[in-house]
Amino acid sequence: MKTDYPAGFAALRILHLEDNQQDCALVEHAVGAAGLTSVFTRATTSAEFAAALARGNYDLILSDYTLPGYDGASALVLARELQPDIPLILVSGTIGEERAVEILRDGATDFVLKTRLALLGPAIRRALEQTRDRLGRQQAEQALRENEERLREMAENIRDVFWSASADGRQIHYVSPAYAQIWGRPLAELHARPESWLEAVWAEDRPGLVHLRGLLGQGIPYSLEYRIKQADGTSRWIEERGYPVRSPLGEVERMVGVAHDVTERKHLEEQLQQAQKMESIGQLAGGIAHDFSNMLTVINGYSNLLLDNQVLPPNVVESLKHIFVAGGRAANLTRQLLIFSRKSYPHNQSLDLNEVVDNVTSMLRRMIGENIRLDVDLARPLPRIMADAGMVEQIMMNLAVNARDAMSKGGSLVLSTGSREVAAADCAQHSDAKPGAYAVLGVRDTGCGIPAEILPRIFEPFFTTKEEGKGTGLGLATVFGIARQHQGWVEVESEVGTGTLFQVFFPVATEAESARTTPSFEHHMLTGGKETILLVEDEESVRAFARTVLEMHGYKVLEAGTGVEALDAWKWHREKISLLLTDLVMPDEITGHELAGRLRAEKPGLRVLFSSGYNPAQARDVIKSNTEFCFLQKPYQPKTLARIVREVLDHGTATSLSQSPFA
Repeated sequence: MKTDYPAGFAALRILHLEDNQQDCALVEHAVGAAGLTSVFTRATTSAEFAAALARGNYDLILSDYTLPGYDGASALVLARELQPDIPLILVSGTIGEERAVEILRDGATDFVLKTRLALLGPAIRRALEQTRDRLGRQQAEQALRENEERLREMAENIRDVFWSASADGRQIHYVSPAYAQIWGRPLAELHARPESWLEAVWAEDRPGLVHLRGLLGQGIPYSLEYRIKQADGTSRWIEERGYPVRSPLGEVERMVGVAHDVTERKHLEEQLQQAQKMESIGQLAGGIAHDFSNMLTVINGYSNLLLDNQVLPPNVVESLKHIFVAGGRAANLTRQLLIFSRKSYPHNQSLDLNEVVDNVTSMLRRMIGENIRLDVDLARPLPRIMADAGMVEQIMMNLAVNARDAMSKGGSLVLSTGSREVAAADCAQHSDAKPGAYAVLGVRDTGCGIPAEILPRIFEPFFTTKEEGKGTGLGLATVFGIARQHQGWVEVESEVGTGTLFQVFFPVATEAESARTTPSFEHHMLTGGKETILLVEDEESVRAFARTVLEMHGYKVLEAGTGVEALDAWKWHREKISLLLTDLVMPDEITGHELAGRLRAEKPGLRVLFSSGYNPAQARDVIKSNTEFCFLQKPYQPKTLARIVREVLDHGTATSLSQSPFA
């Protein structure tokens, strides 16, 4: 039989509470006559009704109002308790209108008199439609509550501030709990004084934000970065986006937005920009130092040769001494440029940082003056580090000079050592930091301190706050460069009027590195030889000086200004050449390293000594991995050149590769 009752129902499952068999038949007939297919379950007593309700699985309950020992009111109470979503229609011949209204008020869906069963079909359809609509609303309301709960959880747990306000911004409808964390102010204060969030914005950034908020009220969205100051004085960077919410008519009803704390990103961007700036300046400084080293090699070298001449008049000797001292100071300045630019080759060895501090302490006492007390606080035992002792001493000297200048009226300087285990979480504030074990060199003074606005610039080369003529601006830049060359970094704490603490971190040496010893040879007297040396140097004045020194010591010298010229000389004199002394950086396509590789391929026993004003990274790695290749830093002195050439010829390596202008 075709059914025309609400979609979603097949055969109606009806629980019928009725003790009269004839009335049951009349009700079933009325339901069928209304075009409703149904399956009836009959209950005649309260016990049977309760058992049927417990089993459930019904679409509709029909109930008589008056039964022996039971009534429709009691049946309604039980039905609403056990099956609250099933509609219940009272079908009775005895209930009056007043009682029927009470029953409907208590929760019955409808009532139909037995004398008017023709109305039962429409009543059933109406009850089922109402139930479906009600259940649909309940489900929608439940889904809405669940969505609201999810949104609430999201808003409360995400570290962004979600906000909603009136179109004019005067009323705040909602602000997520993250506001208290990011703004550092309680939400209660914001709701009490809606303008308090704007008071936290930096004065310089406030006008732009107010202007954009005004445009947002006119329907124009915005995105802006600005700074806020928390209640404790801490500054944070905020990235905020605002959007208009329009009515169906297109009018702006309210504003919504999200504010994101981007302080960490800003710090990383600043570190990257600073690193890029330092790298660019380092490239420039390295190039200048390289060219200057060539000139100083000639100036200092010839000055030294002339000073060794015993027949010069005293006034000439005195003038030469002044030239030599000035050249030495210039060479030291050049070395600091090279260290900063990371183009000075560190000669690392296993060191006890405490021993280095002990070695330099007496010199520092004389250097800082009597009005400054020097204390030493060394942690013992201290793990060893792989470092260049001269460069570590340079760090201490530069920091001590910096501290001395900060204590013009006297004070206290403390050198300390310690060990530190650095975790990954501790590396966020320092781009050069890496997790691991470190030995730490500390230099603390009680000087004037460094203002916060200057602190980010102190490692920039040539930046100084000292009076003109009293500082080069390279001291701290050199410290920065040395620390980076040793895979470490520098941390600074300073308070104006109290003093400053510099901490330099050096990676702890591995067990294999700590056990490594530096090869030692007997110190050679400055003797020469008769060997033939292929001298390759593109700077003519440096080449002439080196040739003069080598020939003074008895060597035969073949000159070449380029790698191509060197190959030509090699072709004719290969068997006689014992040593290749070559600059690393050549003006043609053949570098010093490539030239050495070609010649050694033909003559494996050939000794090789590189020289340069700086040591490029590519050749540095080759030199570190090949102990048969040696390196001589420019500018060098005649005696240094003669000694190292002799050692390389005799041993294939050198006891020390000088970087001192006076070595």
